[in-house]
Amino acid sequence: MLTLREKLGEGRKRVLMTWAWHPKPLPMAVPNSFALAAAQMGHDLTIAHPPGYELDDELLGEINSRAFDAGATVSVTRDIEEAFDGQEVVYERAPYRREWIVDSAKMARTDGAIFMHCLPVRRNCIVTDEVIDSPASVVVDEAENRLHVQKAILTKLL
Repeated sequence: MLTLREKLGEGRKRVLMTWAWHPKPLPMAVPNSFALAAAQMGHDLTIAHPPGYELDDELLGEINSRAFDAGATVSVTRDIEEAFDGQEVVYERAPYRREWIVDSAKMARTDGAIFMHCLPVRRNCIVTDEVIDSPASVVVDEAENRLHVQKAILTKLL
């Protein structure tokens, strides 16, 4: 969220989080916490995933509750192409074969969106080189901000 605010400023944004299959088992913590934080911060969140990759009902209920409290919206779709339409932020967690990869054609459907990913990323599996190496990609800044946030949390806890 720090990177999102740093790059796009304060206020409500249109945020897309794609979530789907990955060739290796991955923890759900990052997409879960991203979706919860986006909703709580008042961003209009679109969650895109293929059939069979739904988020947990209890988690989705909490995301909706936080969004409602913040005056934001949450929508869920299985249409990966339309999901990109008009978005300002694209946060990708895992691909579902080639049709779910974040590529320049999908990014062209956005409203000049930034591309976010928690790293490390599987190039040309999750996102194309063209997107991750583009000016729209903020993954390095995101990693730097995560370091500062984690240091602040450790300082607070110690």
